[in-house]
Amino acid sequence: MTRYQLRILNCERLNRDVFCIRLSYQEIANQGVSFKAGQYLELFLPDGKGAYFSIASSPETTEYLELHIRSMPESELNQALLTHLQHEDSIDVSLAMGQCHLVAEELAAGQAIYFVAGSTGFAQIKSMVEHLLHSGISQPMRLFWGAREADDLYMQDLAKSWSDQNEHFEFFPIISGPETDNLGEEQSLPSLVAKSITDPKNVLLFVCGSPGMVYALVDAVEARGVSEKQIHADVFAYAPRPKPKS
Repeated sequence: MTRYQLRILNCERLNRDVFCIRLSYQEIANQGVSFKAGQYLELFLPDGKGAYFSIASSPETTEYLELHIRSMPESELNQALLTHLQHEDSIDVSLAMGQCHLVAEELAAGQAIYFVAGSTGFAQIKSMVEHLLHSGISQPMRLFWGAREADDLYMQDLAKSWSDQNEHFEFFPIISGPETDNLGEEQSLPSLVAKSITDPKNVLLFVCGSPGMVYALVDAVEARGVSEKQIHADVFAYAPRPKPKS
């Protein structure tokens, strides 16, 4: 894919370990370079090493591309990228990729849309929600954002504002607590999402999180009558579930 050199506009810390990065976009947007809500891009260091990140801004925001990047001290590549983004003027980028995306005009009328995010999976969801709100759709939308600590919901005020300003949008923050492994099954993110579905044949789900979370959610909602074709997640492409041994 074509690489573009984009200016680094700012790098802002959102909480103890998540940064909001904004890269210039207007120049290449004017050249016809575009993306769909929910897609991701690849950032490249000068040595050619790269990493993928969801685009958090909507396609309608042409001034900048927004990324949410968690600092992972155990990853040399992650730390090198964050150092570059904090201290350099530009970075090479290729876009856009990913099949877990949406276009407002292509959605079925009246279909309820569920967004489920784990931690920084919110970035991908943010792009889709802002795109739909900008498009003025009125069908029901629900956002479930799960994290271990309240601080991990680093843009909770924004999500609450979507709910406050749009009567067809609901936001459910779900904090599992530090002892996540001991969380009761009935209070887990997948279980809470599944129990909230009242019309399983008329729902569309977009899920962004770890493979474990995504597949646990798939199991939970399929048990409620939701079909596989109604569930969309990038995990299906990069971490497909192993087939059971015969």
